[in-house]
Amino acid sequence: MFMKFIGLGPKNYVKDSFNLFDAFVVAISIIDWTISLLMNEEDIGDAAGALQALRAMRLLRVIKLARQWT
Repeated sequence: MFMKFIGLGPKNYVKDSFNLFDAFVVAISIIDWTISLLMNEEDIGDAAGALQALRAMRLLRVIKLARQWT
């Protein structure tokens, strides 16, 4: 995401809605990763459902790529 942002520049990056979708998925992945690092295993028990929903968002990225395959 960051390399594409630098390569295209901010204006061209924002023009494509798939780039915004990728940025959203990457941001959610970073949030998920941070939460899993900061919380103990016992504390994650309450937030496990929310974390699974965040992880499921990564699958949408794969589905997006599969739509482009011929």
